[in-house]
Amino acid sequence: MSISSDTTWGLWTDYNRGYLDQWQILATDSWSQYMTSFVAVCLTLTSPYLFKISKSFLGWLIRVLRSLKTEWTNIELHDPSSSSGSSVETQRLLGQPPTIRRDESFANILSDSESSRDAVWKIARYIIRRGASIQASRTTFGIMLATLLFSLFVAQTVAGILSAKIASNKSALSSSTHCGIWQFDDNAGEEAAYRDDLYNYGKEARASQYARNCYNSPDPTDTLSCAFFYNQSIAFTTKSRQRCPFTADLCHGGLYSAVTFDTGLVDSSVIGINSQVTHKFRRKTSCSPLNMNESYVRGEFSADLNTTVYKYYYGPKENIDYTFKTTGDPFEWLVPVYSVNTYFSSLYPEYNYWQPLPKLMQPSNSTLTIIFVSSAHIYHLKPSFDPVFPATQARHVQGSHDSYYYKSDPRARAFACVDTSDLCSPDGRICWSMTASVPLDMPVGAAYWLMKWSMESSTIYDSIKWRLGSALLAQESVSQSVSNPLNPNQWEIEASQLFATSLARIQYDIWNIASGKDRERPGYIEVTPDDAKGHLCRLYKFRSTNWTNVNFLAFIGLPLAAIAIYILSLDTSSIAWNTSTSELESNSSKPLLVDVLTRSACNVVLQIIVSISRFSFRLSRKVWRYFMDKSTRKEPEAAH
Repeated sequence: MSISSDTTWGLWTDYNRGYLDQWQILATDSWSQYMTSFVAVCLTLTSPYLFKISKSFLGWLIRVLRSLKTEWTNIELHDPSSSSGSSVETQRLLGQPPTIRRDESFANILSDSESSRDAVWKIARYIIRRGASIQASRTTFGIMLATLLFSLFVAQTVAGILSAKIASNKSALSSSTHCGIWQFDDNAGEEAAYRDDLYNYGKEARASQYARNCYNSPDPTDTLSCAFFYNQSIAFTTKSRQRCPFTADLCHGGLYSAVTFDTGLVDSSVIGINSQVTHKFRRKTSCSPLNMNESYVRGEFSADLNTTVYKYYYGPKENIDYTFKTTGDPFEWLVPVYSVNTYFSSLYPEYNYWQPLPKLMQPSNSTLTIIFVSSAHIYHLKPSFDPVFPATQARHVQGSHDSYYYKSDPRARAFACVDTSDLCSPDGRICWSMTASVPLDMPVGAAYWLMKWSMESSTIYDSIKWRLGSALLAQESVSQSVSNPLNPNQWEIEASQLFATSLARIQYDIWNIASGKDRERPGYIEVTPDDAKGHLCRLYKFRSTNWTNVNFLAFIGLPLAAIAIYILSLDTSSIAWNTSTSELESNSSKPLLVDVLTRSACNVVLQIIVSISRFSFRLSRKVWRYFMDKSTRKEPEAAH
């Protein structure tokens, strides 16, 4: 599944990333390689110039340390002549001409070196050759200096390699201009309605398969299909033995028989919305098996059918007082399937086909789905005590060594789920239901409506109503008439899969709206509100194929930084240092632009510090004199 033709290439903003990483350049994979290679070459070319700057700084630092050491030694020995000489050395470091004696030292090695590798080799050779005659401290310092220079060389190499990291990811912004909401027109005709049923079956099956492959799976079975959406899945938590959402007598297993699935607050950027302001949402579902006692399930013998008819009283529908009925024993159907029927109570109870019992009534901001499961002629290798998928009756089959197990109770088993969908403010402090109005003073835009409309079909009912029995994972365990052993909590696994399918529907439906995928289907009409038409486009992002993002600031900034390094490494012999030509030649070095700029900046900072210090000193003196004068005037008054 790819919509690369609807990809916005070039400069775009990914609001889900950090501030300095928001601006991305989307380019083809080949062009992104050219761009990263260009940056790598720029960084590699800075190597000699960066070493030149480092060499200048290290040389200056060594001379400063040598001068300070000489001054300290002279102070200890009270040697005026040496002290005078060291003062001259210090003055030279501050910009005044000294008299330099050329010898083999670390400073001179740095001056004579052409690269960091060359300097490391010369220092190592110097230490080895003179290690027996020089002091241990100088040897240690030389090793540290060599290590520093070698680290510089390694850092330059690593920087060139890591330049490839400016190619960040494959996220892309949809450029479709056909965004909107399309729904099937009930007046489109019978044939179009049949085709729409098949289409809805396909959408439900697609979401279910995606949930199986890509949800809660550290190793997706199909990495290509799981790499389309901006985020692979919407995370959720599962909690068993939770409080039943219905009355205790209606829940099979007592008050704490439910399983709850909860996404918590999810930022809408997780489902691909790309906006500066993104709202949050929350999906929560609580399911529980239902009791099957005579208050809710009653069997009556039918003389016409010569079998027992079971009616399930979980609320009336239309003009009948029961919810569902089954006839006879499904095990005698000789078809190894799970038969499923489901009913739904929507957010608008007055329009519901089924009216649940008061004990089943859900909160006003939620929906209710009841699912009936019948096991038809399925043998199990192991007994199953699951409340929805029981198989406890043993039966020996001729020619088989071990016994098989089957469901001897002809009644269908039922479980019900309550779905809640909350829409929340960007900070998550205020939430409201799908049918409630947006709170006053709550800023909403197209991104909010895109999030809301993508959640319209995110319910347990919309995860099973078209596929029914084929939606069950237990059905996939059946081969011929025999089922592999089921999980002890099979019904919870089924509910979890349906909940994950409802989340995958959000991911697919938002893509349908953003790309206008349904606009070309026969019988579909646009129902996008007028104030939202055209505003839902260019808000959806996904992970593309054959495209790669390049960090804009890195692509521009790193080459500019390389140019800056080159400029800063230029010699500036025209700058007045009060030094003679012979002295410059004796040092085999000329002041660099970075040296001049650094010293100028230091002078400015120093002048500012001095000015502030002088001002503070003068102010403190005036304050001190003020209080002193005040205390002096009070003493004569006290004497009188």
